[in-house]
Amino acid sequence: MKTAASIFLLIILTTLFYLQENGISFLTQHQKPIGNYYKGLLKNELKNYTKTADYDIKVNFNPSTKIIDVNEKITWINRSSLPVSELQFHFYANAYKSKRTLFASGWNIQPENETHIDLRNFMINEKKAKLFYFQPEIYNPYDSTVAKSILSKPIYPGDSVNIYFNYSMKIPKSIKRLGYASGRNFYFISQWYPKLGVFEDGKWVCSQYHPYTNFYSDFADYNVSITVPKNFVVGATGNLSYSNETDNKITYVYQQAAVHDFAWFTTDNILYRDQIYRRNDRSEILIKAFVQPEREKYFDRYFKVIKNCLRYFEDNIGVYPYENITIVDVPRTCAAGGMEYPTLFTTSAELFSPVETHQPEYVTAHEFSHQFFYGLLANNEVYEAWLDEGFATYISTKIVYNYYGDELAFFKIASFIPVFGLNLLSYKGIPIIYTLAKIPKQESSEQLKGYYTNIAIGTISEKSYLLPTKLSYVVNSYLKPSLVLESLERYLGHKKMMHILKKYFDKYKFKHPKAEDFINVVQENSDENMDWFFNEFYKSANTYDYLVSNLSYLGKNFYAVFVQKKGNGFFKNEVALITDKDTLYQKWDKDENYHVFIFYTKNKVKAAVIDPERKNLLDVNFANNSYTIEPNYSASLSITIRWFFWIQNALMIIGSIG
Repeated sequence: MKTAASIFLLIILTTLFYLQENGISFLTQHQKPIGNYYKGLLKNELKNYTKTADYDIKVNFNPSTKIIDVNEKITWINRSSLPVSELQFHFYANAYKSKRTLFASGWNIQPENETHIDLRNFMINEKKAKLFYFQPEIYNPYDSTVAKSILSKPIYPGDSVNIYFNYSMKIPKSIKRLGYASGRNFYFISQWYPKLGVFEDGKWVCSQYHPYTNFYSDFADYNVSITVPKNFVVGATGNLSYSNETDNKITYVYQQAAVHDFAWFTTDNILYRDQIYRRNDRSEILIKAFVQPEREKYFDRYFKVIKNCLRYFEDNIGVYPYENITIVDVPRTCAAGGMEYPTLFTTSAELFSPVETHQPEYVTAHEFSHQFFYGLLANNEVYEAWLDEGFATYISTKIVYNYYGDELAFFKIASFIPVFGLNLLSYKGIPIIYTLAKIPKQESSEQLKGYYTNIAIGTISEKSYLLPTKLSYVVNSYLKPSLVLESLERYLGHKKMMHILKKYFDKYKFKHPKAEDFINVVQENSDENMDWFFNEFYKSANTYDYLVSNLSYLGKNFYAVFVQKKGNGFFKNEVALITDKDTLYQKWDKDENYHVFIFYTKNKVKAAVIDPERKNLLDVNFANNSYTIEPNYSASLSITIRWFFWIQNALMIIGSIG
């Protein structure tokens, strides 16, 4: 008997060793967070949350056919003060139906990328109902990403309605967010189920799936069971309540309260670890990390950056209120990297990526930041993408620079191996003219580089989906808003800015804030009227270029500083006179094309500067912001010598090729 038991134990241990060596990790929570939770949400947050719906979804996935079969029940509650006579739904997966959909106008959809929701049954209150596809914003007869159903009788305030869908969908090859990764049994499933729009201000807001913008949905409770082959694991939005094995399959059941979306993935080849983060009140969050086997070395860096993010938000803005946060490192062939969903986000890493490159730390911090700016502050990403993308870009940059220091400038050899320095000329990925050095990049320098490519096309205040090009969308949703928020911080001060963000978060978490809401919070917590700031940076596409044209001695210890405004934009600046013993300041807060400032000092004057603290990051030319009494040629001489050296080497290389 002892021998049989020993053999049985040996078989079990051998099987577990085999599975571990092949990168398969069972989804077992080794740790249970300490905290008072309801469906994955801190109970003390229930008072801030108003549920609009319950989603109960059962999924069966067959990887051999790449098809999911789904039964979905929605119970929707009319939380408005008006009767509702129709329901509107997102069918986001239909964006991949063909290369003629609205979404496909921005992406190269091939037959292998195509899919759609194959609807078999649709009922409302247990009666068969009809769906009508329509295009609420941009007419496209091939677009079926929004549908509506006319009700036989209205849903009155406080009443609810039961909606039932039965459908199947084939998982396409990964493009944008949804699909499988070629070369791997890795499937990422997002924007995959019929989802109600947002009923607000007496009407439905239910946008099509536009090429570049994201989404807008209402808060609900989710109960989702996902059945996969026994050798597959599942990660998803929310809290794993239990799993159940039957025959050759396993069912994972996830529950989560107070989220507005649900995404999941499944694979038979991934590594899993978890760690605990303790909030200031000693309650806990379970950090779950799924990482590709070849990137096992990044586990510690992923955990570290997530804990840094949790700490920074808790200390400055607000508490992450959920029981879990899940990070998914996706394969190289998966187009779902760098994407955010409630309680879950994706990231990726290069095989070679020193910490000084800020990768994968930055993309991880950015996607985590969306747990607040998008996840909890659920703005309309189709209309006002800057409220999530701009804020996430701004705050993740601060987090990374705060915990990891300056990013060092680097270039890649063969687009693969990072080397610290500057690459000025290359041929087929081989550097020809370059310099090797550890050159720190200033905070926000990456955003500035992108902003310079699209200074005046579009404004932040325009509806995001109407911005004319992808570049103008990226600049006005990500880069310019980040620079504007950083400029606002530099103008008001870091402490004041964090106070504003905390007030904004406390007031609008689990709600749908708009730009005017954030602006009002700024106004309420500022010592001056900030209309000028938002008129300039939010509503306009003005350009900014302030300069010091001249610094002259007038006699009797008086100096004249002549400053100009070359752009059409206005900023409240400071003008500084720098002496060998101190610095004198005057304010220039009038919208004038030029002004002469008179300073009095007995000290030796060295220079004059406008905006000495560089508060206006949108100034397009900081090189002309200062004027020195005695010119200094050392910098230009150094650059000239280096250029001669680089050009000489390039000519020698070209000559040797001949």
